[in-house]
Amino acid sequence: MNTFRKIACNLSLMGAAFVTVFTAVDAHASGTVLITPPAASVTVGDSFAVQVRGSSFTDNVVGGGFDLNFNPSLLRLTSVSVDTSVWEFVSSNGTINNTLGTLSEVYFNSFRPILPTGNFAIATLQFTALAVGSSLLTVTGSPNFPFANDLAEVISVNFQGGSVTAVPEPASIALLTLGLLGMGWRLRAASRSAA
Repeated sequence: MNTFRKIACNLSLMGAAFVTVFTAVDAHASGTVLITPPAASVTVGDSFAVQVRGSSFTDNVVGGGFDLNFNPSLLRLTSVSVDTSVWEFVSSNGTINNTLGTLSEVYFNSFRPILPTGNFAIATLQFTALAVGSSLLTVTGSPNFPFANDLAEVISVNFQGGSVTAVPEPASIALLTLGLLGMGWRLRAASRSAA
């Protein structure tokens, strides 16, 4: 009977019907989905990765989904990769929109006899830093693919985002410093000649 429940839950996670059937069911378990590292500092022009991970889940997780928002003037999301060593049954890397700064409808499911619980990998997000500044990485639950356990119960999930700060590349800082020193030297020389 337990295998039948896993099949039913996995199939229902693949469509919006899951939301209709299970939104009336109270959440019985809990866990956290978070961005690691929670705060990153990168150089403009660099490519870098952040992880989306599950933490402290109290039940066996059959699957779930998430959405993400970021500042598109500072960051470009170049790729998403759901960890298929954990989520082998069916998954989607979602839809990236770098104009709006969104990633939507990432979802993932497992059909293994021993399901993920506690702490586990979900996905890797690859970004490129476009400009100097700080961007929040706001992760939220997918409205169409809520987290569920092996009893087809919705799991209450706390979502914790992160932030990325992009700094100028070292060569730009060196050029700016040399330019300021040069201007200071010229102003000093000009004030001496005027005296």
